[in-house]
Amino acid sequence: MRNYQKRNRAVFFGALFCILMSHALAVVLQFFKGDVLDYAIAGEIRSTIKYGLLLISFILGECLFYYLYMRLRARYVVGCTRLLKRDVFESIVRRDFVVYQSRPQGAYLAKLTSDADAIRERRFRMLPIFFDVLFSIVFVGAGLFFLDWRLALITVVLLSTPLCVPKLIEQRLKRAQTERLEAVERTLTKVNDWLKGFEIIKNFSIERQILTRFENENDCVAKTELRDSMLGAAAQLITTLISYLSYFVVLAFAAWLVLRGEFSAGDFFVAIGMIDQLSYPLISLAEIIRELVAITPTCEEMERFLAEGTEKTEKAPLTCVKQGIRFSDVAFAYPNGEPILNGFSFCAEAGRRYLIKGPSGCGKTTAVNLLLRYYDAQAGTIEIDGTPITEFGSTYGCMTVVRQEAALFCDTLRNNLTMYRDIPDERLITLLQTLGLSKFASREALNATVSENGANLSGGEKRRICLARALLRDADVLILDEPLANLDGATADKIEDLLLAIRGKLILVVSHRFTEAKLSRFDGVLAMTVRGE
Repeated sequence: MRNYQKRNRAVFFGALFCILMSHALAVVLQFFKGDVLDYAIAGEIRSTIKYGLLLISFILGECLFYYLYMRLRARYVVGCTRLLKRDVFESIVRRDFVVYQSRPQGAYLAKLTSDADAIRERRFRMLPIFFDVLFSIVFVGAGLFFLDWRLALITVVLLSTPLCVPKLIEQRLKRAQTERLEAVERTLTKVNDWLKGFEIIKNFSIERQILTRFENENDCVAKTELRDSMLGAAAQLITTLISYLSYFVVLAFAAWLVLRGEFSAGDFFVAIGMIDQLSYPLISLAEIIRELVAITPTCEEMERFLAEGTEKTEKAPLTCVKQGIRFSDVAFAYPNGEPILNGFSFCAEAGRRYLIKGPSGCGKTTAVNLLLRYYDAQAGTIEIDGTPITEFGSTYGCMTVVRQEAALFCDTLRNNLTMYRDIPDERLITLLQTLGLSKFASREALNATVSENGANLSGGEKRRICLARALLRDADVLILDEPLANLDGATADKIEDLLLAIRGKLILVVSHRFTEAKLSRFDGVLAMTVRGE
């Protein structure tokens, strides 16, 4: 977290300067209050007016600097939070695909929302307030020392006692905060799953059951939040009681000084004002320390999260395929699973079309994932243009994959097609017409918004839009993983013809269904079977 503080240090130090000036003026004006009172009691009108005007000017100065401090503090907190959330999201999108899948989506949402917001409130926001309170204590303590060193000593000793409370319950504070954030993460993960399965919930009429489960999760979050709050309330109560007891002791000592004739009425007035100024900051300081202690585990976990998946390979990415792809005696098994591929061999030449077919579970998609470097083969070799695939850091540079789940963003059709690249509308319109999407082949339609996951499109339209997006990328290798899944016969027939019309690329169609009469139009057909059959 120190990195974000360092990158916003100019604003932070500006805020510290403003609050330092504000507290300095606040202490000085306390003495002017005493002078005004003493001169008024003595009947010196001119001096009373003079010091009254000075008092007003110092009050205005204090208010101005405190206003500037509040503005700079807000800029600092927002600046740090913005950078943190940016890094969290960057950490997510830069992860290896397999590493990304190791966590549920809800866990990522929790990091980006609840965890980041907790750090904002309990770390970034509390640091400037900590120095705000600290400066107040230092200046008021100095003012009391100037007034009477005995009073200053008693005040600081007694009112600083509550600062020990957070330290005494440090482990409980950390544990309560950790439990709260873990409960929030679990709830977000389940809510994310339920929302993704919204159609199933409605179709099976299980709204009541889902609500019951949500209530259980929500109750768990509420209990952890309540436990955290109750612990804070107990610490605050102890701190407040000790502070008020100390306050009355100091007040009695100041009254004793008046009775002895060592303090004037103005001095007593100044002392009371300063003690009031000091008691609240010391109570606040205990609460601030409690918050900083409680958020420590979250900060440490966030730093570990940001460090995950950031290892960079020194190997260069694959940028083109000129000759072809070769699988030679490849074997692969997922962790704790049976072998999916064993002795798998396959050769595909650049610029040709191939179909890999077979029933579910035969390893078709696994072969694709090995080609995309999601995993490494455990035996055998995969070569591209005669070079082992393990020599390359990634193969994304020359391969485009279209999965059976049509992934579309909630954005304009144009942005879904271009993926935020600068491609002329004329090219988009021509391609849409070629793919039988004439209803979208206009600038007005390109500006229209596609709903999340293409909810406002038919299944065939989504598939063809994803195909158009892949063709616009113009990579050397186009992989289509189950492009006909869940499509009606007429739509599937149109998609087949579109795939077979593609020229100039190495086409790998992975499908368990394809019209038998069209198989001859492929340059090669590989029929895979489930191991053991």
